[in-house]
Amino acid sequence: MSKKEVRTVCAGLGFVGGAAHVPSFRKVPDSKLLGVVARKGRESERIAIQLKEKYGINVYYDWDAVCVDPNVDAVCIAVPTPDHYELAKRAIEGGKHVFLEMPMAPELQKAEELGRLAEGKGVVLMPILNFRHAPGYVKAKELLEVGAIGKPIALTFREFIAAEDLARQWPLSSWAWDIKKSGGYPDFTLSVWSLDMFRWFFKTEIENVKWAACYMPVEGVDSFKGYQTVGIIRLKNGVVGNLIYGSSVAKGQDTSRFEVFGNNGKTIVVDWSDKITLYGKGDEKELWKLEPKGPEVWGHKQLIAHFVQACLGKEKPEITYKDAIAAQKWSAKIVTDLI
Repeated sequence: MSKKEVRTVCAGLGFVGGAAHVPSFRKVPDSKLLGVVARKGRESERIAIQLKEKYGINVYYDWDAVCVDPNVDAVCIAVPTPDHYELAKRAIEGGKHVFLEMPMAPELQKAEELGRLAEGKGVVLMPILNFRHAPGYVKAKELLEVGAIGKPIALTFREFIAAEDLARQWPLSSWAWDIKKSGGYPDFTLSVWSLDMFRWFFKTEIENVKWAACYMPVEGVDSFKGYQTVGIIRLKNGVVGNLIYGSSVAKGQDTSRFEVFGNNGKTIVVDWSDKITLYGKGDEKELWKLEPKGPEVWGHKQLIAHFVQACLGKEKPEITYKDAIAAQKWSAKIVTDLI
């Protein structure tokens, strides 16, 4: 492998792969985007050809060829969850570093298998747990660690996605609503990032989560079920909290809010990933309004920069498959708590 740069091929050109991964692998230091993977006659081919014409990169149609190509150092896999395991396995067997979208695999056993295989091959396998680099959470963690709210005692987390938006991405006919293929419903898939973020934010493990969920058709939105999934969480450091993930709201009601309550009466609130407020007594408050751009907003670009340096051996991987499993096992309880 080149000692000066990491040469990467990206598979998956959807709303995250095309908008966050591709531009980030082009721009972060010591990184070269060799190309993207497409299927002939599919939408991915149309997008791939546009990217080729715009950036002068390659379009690959044979994944097995990518995995044995000596010019390829790493791959980014952001295809649907049912395909994560097979594509990652072949890449690792070919000696490639892997930047893998979450959930790693529908089944925890297969995620563990990928981790052991990567360890045996001596390659970096990094789950895309980008919330750890989202600017708002990074700033909030800094406030927590300097004692701004004393000791944390409770949290709330709310993530609402407009029904019509998620219906376009994952209609009922898609893999995301097939538990066998995806590991759970969309609430399972989308909860893993925040569950991992809590572990990182509070520097502790999750002790337990109890889930309750309601799935129901949304008026005016075809081929879709809105979900409202509620969790009661306890961390091993004693922090307790409630979690709400929803996709039944109308356009304009989408939101992301993380609140942390301390034992000195103060509260840290993160709205989306760019607005942080520290509330004190009465009207006392401090506000930070950050201005991340594009793939920096939710930490994708920052994590990709770290992945590249980890592949070069210049940084120790801060996220491993064990972190993915630690989060995914609790999101999987959404499914088992329903049965």
